[in-house]
Amino acid sequence: MESFGVRTVHRIFFAVVVVGFANVRTIVLATTSNDQPHRSYACSQFKAPHANSDPKQVEQWKEADKRLWNYVNEKVPAVLDHTGSSAFDEHLKGVQAVLRFWQAPEYLTHAGLFHSIYGTEGFQGFSLPLSERNTIRSLIGDKAEKLCFVFCMVDRSTVDETVFRWTDDQTGHDDYDEIYTFKARPELGRFDISLTKEEWVDFVELTLADWLEQVEGASIKPSSLFLWKIGEAYSYRRLAYQKMSHILSVERSERLSTIPKQMLQAVMATEGTETRHLVQERTPPMSDATARAYDALRAMGEAIPLDFSPQPHPQLLQEVTTEL
Repeated sequence: MESFGVRTVHRIFFAVVVVGFANVRTIVLATTSNDQPHRSYACSQFKAPHANSDPKQVEQWKEADKRLWNYVNEKVPAVLDHTGSSAFDEHLKGVQAVLRFWQAPEYLTHAGLFHSIYGTEGFQGFSLPLSERNTIRSLIGDKAEKLCFVFCMVDRSTVDETVFRWTDDQTGHDDYDEIYTFKARPELGRFDISLTKEEWVDFVELTLADWLEQVEGASIKPSSLFLWKIGEAYSYRRLAYQKMSHILSVERSERLSTIPKQMLQAVMATEGTETRHLVQERTPPMSDATARAYDALRAMGEAIPLDFSPQPHPQLLQEVTTEL
């Protein structure tokens, strides 16, 4: 049997990202097939390279991408052509392109390209074994790999808790010794995941870029996994993403004072009025193991909802009603 290595990791990575993202964005296949016209998304205007990009910078990106994009694209098994490989490939490069438009450092753009490598809260099926972390580190570096690891392991509700606790007076470099703690997904043991302030802000940036790149596409069709009707993808962690855009405008004001907020506004403006009052605070359980873990937490008194579907939010409902 062939031992794990870069070549084996290539094949596994394709299956991970393709099947994983197919859960959320299979609709892209419908919009890019020969039977359907290509669909243009608002997020596209916030990607680099673009018409005004510095040609020298574009060439540098091309050189830097050779190894990473070959890893994603080279020798894709034909069977994956039927499971959304091109759609997920577009998403991975799309997140990288958003982060480049935001002028993120290279390690963060690398994380954007590999963010779901180990499987995530939204997809807990086939994934790259964690024993291969050293292989991924060698490809994208320690800082980028750690962000990917956290993205895959984390209970997203605990990320949002830190986001909502943040206040404007917490900004500044004097608090960069502060530690931010998430929890791993319940079925993984809920171990602590500790980040420095800089890592936490990096993670917020990666998280927001990832969602803004995909939500328009995810909204086109219903999802039985995420309990979405058509258009309801916009409700997913809606308030947390709003707060993230503000955090970035303050914590990284030199680079991100306006761009994430502008992108959020442009993307969310594509949402129909019929869903703008909905909020989905948590990811529905994607496996029996997760569902049982939630049952155990409820039995211990933790406020885990029974209904994970998008719910009306009183303030948003009032705002939508006023608009109408």
